[in-house]
Amino acid sequence: MTVWHLEPDLIRRYVGGAVGPVLAASAEAHLVACAPCRAALASHVDAGRVAAIWAVVVDRVDAPRPGLLERALVRLGASEATARLVAATPTLRRSWLAAIAGVLAFAAVAAQSDGHWLPAFLVVAPLVPLAGVAVAFASGLDPTREIGLATPYPGLRLLLIRTAAVLAVTVPAALVAGLALPGPNWTAAAWLLPAAGLTSAALALTGRLRPVVAVGAVAIGWVAVTTPIVLKGQTGVLFGGGAQLGWLALATGGVLWLLARRNRLTMRLGRSS
Repeated sequence: MTVWHLEPDLIRRYVGGAVGPVLAASAEAHLVACAPCRAALASHVDAGRVAAIWAVVVDRVDAPRPGLLERALVRLGASEATARLVAATPTLRRSWLAAIAGVLAFAAVAAQSDGHWLPAFLVVAPLVPLAGVAVAFASGLDPTREIGLATPYPGLRLLLIRTAAVLAVTVPAALVAGLALPGPNWTAAAWLLPAAGLTSAALALTGRLRPVVAVGAVAIGWVAVTTPIVLKGQTGVLFGGGAQLGWLALATGGVLWLLARRNRLTMRLGRSS
């Protein structure tokens, strides 16, 4: 049987893209099984261009496909790097969000059925954003810890980006649960300023402590202070008008502290992350 090979003129036209789709498909099917024709074809192809095309193919195949959240953030104007870091935050996992929603729903239902549980909900709700910040920076739970450490972002910027991502999902969830609370409408949002104050205090403490330790210290202090007050039924001390002004002052002070100490915090976070 006569062995058939691609003619030199056909090879040149194929490389130049001057053949139709049917003939191109026939030539490609032959090239798969014919080493001499592949060698003849190689002499007409720019090796650098082939390497560049192959690198693009490998990059597209190996690169993870962006999820819905990541694509949405890019469309909203976030850079691809920032969108990837936010989307990979552990607190955006479905299992974690489902657990938080379950806890809040249980607390809201308990408060609805028994008014004595209302103070308990108001005490627990501010801890939800704090828990999210802790999870976002827990080394054993963060799948992109090493990538985050290698990013060219300052440590403080990374801290604020992930904290913003945590607040964006935990605060709305707690607000929705708060709508089921009994009593006046203001109780649904009475925990917001305490949560802002506690989160700001935890961020300010990252100048001396690791984020997870700072959050833990603030959470323990909150529980230690509020438990006896709640047991005495003095909820107004924590959530009344004067207390709300105090929490607003604490939140504002924490933000101002971060701005004033941002350079030192950036150095500290870069070493302790």
